[in-house]
Amino acid sequence: MSLIKTDALVLKVGDYSESTRLVTLLTPDHGRLRALAKGVRRIRSRDRGALEPFSRVHVTLYLKDPSGLGTLRESAILSTPSALRSDYHRWLLASLVFEVLDRATLPATDLHTLFDLVCAYLDELNATPRPVEATLAVLAALLEWHGFRPDFTCCGVCGGGEPFAGFRVDKCSVVCGRCAGGSHFLSLPPGTLKAFEHLASAGIRGLESLRLSGLQLDQICSLLVALLQYHLEITLTTARMLHV
Repeated sequence: MSLIKTDALVLKVGDYSESTRLVTLLTPDHGRLRALAKGVRRIRSRDRGALEPFSRVHVTLYLKDPSGLGTLRESAILSTPSALRSDYHRWLLASLVFEVLDRATLPATDLHTLFDLVCAYLDELNATPRPVEATLAVLAALLEWHGFRPDFTCCGVCGGGEPFAGFRVDKCSVVCGRCAGGSHFLSLPPGTLKAFEHLASAGIRGLESLRLSGLQLDQICSLLVALLQYHLEITLTTARMLHV
């Protein structure tokens, strides 16, 4: 059994027994881990306040098998995004991102780049007046991190050029009017496609020059959820509750 000391993001917390919680953590060196936090549900537990979703913590835990359950020894809060505690909409947006992380990351994986990306996103989400745009940018980055970069250069079916009529989810690409249609096709206006292209390439720090309407935000969000679910083979239940 190994003793691990690492920074981590708390992805998910659930009750395991009368005094124990099951905690899912995202770590830079060890990937996604699950650990039992024994006694943490007791009122006097020192770790009670640290192990909440979206918190960045430093943990010490015992782990025998990366894919099994570890045992949390101690934890300390490094940071927690306070705005998410009081703003339900921001909480839902972050929950969608963390659901992707929980369902699409693996134990025993080097996640340094992904870990830093999500930490930067939480800092941005805590302060930005444009939380939806920041969330869509990080969802696009998560899609690319998993190896699926949206293609805006030519039609993903015939290779033709503009004008494009929408997006093919299965091809992860724009498509022209001749190739439009089918169960994986989403009709999108040119302005939304251009906005999605900018969002996907600019990232969280490149949102200053981007101005999107409520309809465009909704269209891009629906597209990103469809792309993530199809290509990562996951179901995102949080998306059903989210109205951008």
